[in-house]
Amino acid sequence: MRKSEEGYTLLFVLVTLTVLSVLAVATIGISLQSTRLTEIRGTNIEVESATQNELKQAIAALQQIVATTAGTSPTSSSKELFNDPTNQIILKLATAAPNVKVTLNEAASNVRVKAFDLTAQVEETKGDQPTVRKKYAQRVYLSAIPSFLYYILGSDNQVILNGAPRIQGNVFSRQPLQVSASPNFIYNGATGSYTDKTARAYIDGQVKVFQPKDQPLLSCRDFLSCDTSVFDPTVKTDLIATKEALVPFDFEFALNDFLNIPSTTPLATLPGYLRTQPIKQAVLTGPFLNELSTDKQLIRPAPTENNTVTITDDIVKASMEPLIIDGNLTISSLNPVNQPLEIKRPMIVLGNLLIRGNVSFATTIFSTGSSRLDDANIQGIASSSNQNTLILLSKGSLTINRVNKFSTPQTTKPDMSAFLYSDDPALNRIYSVGSTMNLQGGIFTKGILEVNAYRGTLDLPENNFPQDVTALETLMKAKQSADAEKSRLRLTYDASVLQNPTAMLPLSRAVQLYVETPKRLP
Repeated sequence: MRKSEEGYTLLFVLVTLTVLSVLAVATIGISLQSTRLTEIRGTNIEVESATQNELKQAIAALQQIVATTAGTSPTSSSKELFNDPTNQIILKLATAAPNVKVTLNEAASNVRVKAFDLTAQVEETKGDQPTVRKKYAQRVYLSAIPSFLYYILGSDNQVILNGAPRIQGNVFSRQPLQVSASPNFIYNGATGSYTDKTARAYIDGQVKVFQPKDQPLLSCRDFLSCDTSVFDPTVKTDLIATKEALVPFDFEFALNDFLNIPSTTPLATLPGYLRTQPIKQAVLTGPFLNELSTDKQLIRPAPTENNTVTITDDIVKASMEPLIIDGNLTISSLNPVNQPLEIKRPMIVLGNLLIRGNVSFATTIFSTGSSRLDDANIQGIASSSNQNTLILLSKGSLTINRVNKFSTPQTTKPDMSAFLYSDDPALNRIYSVGSTMNLQGGIFTKGILEVNAYRGTLDLPENNFPQDVTALETLMKAKQSADAEKSRLRLTYDASVLQNPTAMLPLSRAVQLYVETPKRLP
């Protein structure tokens, strides 16, 4: 019996040892497997980080290339980069980031935007681990579209909003946006005074101010609190401090590109330079412009016409070559609003520009002098295949005169479809107090841009116009409204100008870089 018990004990010990051995082996195996998985996971993380770092290195090198087109002393330009992307971009990135493949995406590019696809692949094998391979792709865009075409309202200095305009789109102000409840206006030669704190600027979009976050983004008059409460509460207005400085527009560079002449040609000598070029030239015998060639053509005013050419007929012949006016230009239309004068030809005005009457445009116009829109009803041409609106770039001041005082505002259809830019560093003012304006497009100035707008009902027959400025002030107080639909100045951004960029869009010397989020490839 005793021997039997000893045998059972021995058997139990042997079984226990066997079980413990199996468990120990399993535990060691699990530990080894866990260690191996941890090592593989670590290798995965290292390879993934290394792959994305390759892309970051390429982006940093691309930023350095782009930086050569901007600043006070640029050493390159968008034209140089876009004309030779292989040598100016792709090969330079191959040197700076040799492990990144760079290809130009033709399908996603056009004459003003170039798209590049960056692809990075890193693989690594450690010991007996399987090879870890990671592949990422990232698309970047280089844009030579002027920054001001992305805004409904803006200034490379400061935007001042006096009164209560109705704005749909984004606003840019390099200095803090100034807001007040008191629009400036002049009536019958006398300066008026009016304040309405209940009618606040309606901005359906972002207000971007190039200021550090710890600096004021607003400057206020008439309001106790200087924050987003100064805007119309019926719509969300985002006030944003942006680190992205607006790329200054180089007027002379864009003009020379439009003319396809050396970019260093000074504006002061431009007329003389063009007269010596082998392009068609003609001197008018009367005030009006008649027959035109579709080639690049230089037109000089008749000697008896005070250095002015007048256009009263349609210019719709298909041509991408600019018509150059060697003097001042007046575009004057007596056509009814439903049959406006049509202008499709790109134009360069080596002088002052005046537009009046009902005119529809599908083109870009450069004016080296001042530009005045005198009671102009400007529409786009939807049927145009190249461009459907007016882009007006004025080296001098921009003046918008509306003589529709005390009329009913247009609310369903704009009375002006255009992007307007002034390179004049002086103060530019827009008035919509007695008059009205409904603009679809954008207004941007190099100098301070002051907007003055009344909100209320001032629809009066001519025999009931106020006798003097005091009577007008009384009427404004009686007819004031907080409803944004009653604003006599309506500004709406038109994004269609960016949907199909063509060579008729002005070319920005400085290039802007836009980067998409990296995507992992199988």
